[in-house]
Amino acid sequence: MLLENLERALNKNNEKEVIIGAEMEIYLIDAYEDRYELLDDENVIEDIYEQFDERVYRDYYNYQLEIRTNPSDDWKEVAKELVELMKEVSRVAGDKDCIIAPVSYIKNGMFNGFHVHVSYRPEISFGNMVEHMLAIYPFMLDITRITLSAPIKSRKYGEILSLRQLDSPHIGVPPLEYNNEDFEYHWIYDEDARNGNRYYDIIINTNRKEGRHRIKSKDTIEIRMFDCVGWTKAIYCVLESVYKIAKYVNPEWFCKYRHNIGLMMKLRELIYNSKLALVHKGTWINPLTLIRLEELLDYLEIENEVREAWIYYKYYDLDLVTLPEYHVNFSYPIP
Repeated sequence: MLLENLERALNKNNEKEVIIGAEMEIYLIDAYEDRYELLDDENVIEDIYEQFDERVYRDYYNYQLEIRTNPSDDWKEVAKELVELMKEVSRVAGDKDCIIAPVSYIKNGMFNGFHVHVSYRPEISFGNMVEHMLAIYPFMLDITRITLSAPIKSRKYGEILSLRQLDSPHIGVPPLEYNNEDFEYHWIYDEDARNGNRYYDIIINTNRKEGRHRIKSKDTIEIRMFDCVGWTKAIYCVLESVYKIAKYVNPEWFCKYRHNIGLMMKLRELIYNSKLALVHKGTWINPLTLIRLEELLDYLEIENEVREAWIYYKYYDLDLVTLPEYHVNFSYPIP
């Protein structure tokens, strides 16, 4: 156990000003003549996304859209904007005989994710941002539990709540053994590394070049490991939790361990192995802090508290969640 008590890591008496923003990838399902399959019509997807400003963006595949909010110092405004955008996308998609599915896996599709960005005002140095990123990372494991939405039964893993957490090539444990200078070189100056710099659970998104990510104009800590969330209450829970963790975090609690390279390597392995426990049914206990999710949420005084994977609350049969036709039964985001 690394943490004796939450107060040591999350100091409510030393608040910081936090800016937060969110991005969510969603599936578009072709419902024309009840076919219920992932959309594969470029004309339809263009008709949908061209009705929006840059906050709704076409992703890599015809069946994917990305919804992104404006950054704000008020997490409630971000949550409200994300929910309203999702409702509007659902309405416009419906006019084109499509439905949306804000989950992280539909069979025969690529994984989708829910990314949250945070930064600080006044802006902090790159090295200080690295320290904040690493200090909040253990708690992001807890919040991820709420988001799990890629349930499946497989021979390899058994009955799990998120195939994405275990098989996605776009998330993974960052190189905890790096020092601040290593991270800076990795994410800013090393061109080869930059091509893969988003393939971790949590990163510093430097965005020093023009690109498709327009959520911010400065460096942010980007939490990439969350699964997609289609329930309004859970969206609010996730964003409030991330905001408060970033606001209260004391980076010194984790910095004290960083000089021990052997320990950092063991922690990487522990986090990797813990993902199997994270996605299985049953009680989740953080392997680094030994703090239960409900303890963390209670300490943060979360208004819209969700203590388990949101799909438990809203789907009567988890075996059906990865089937595109199942989502015709829901109006997203689910109230």
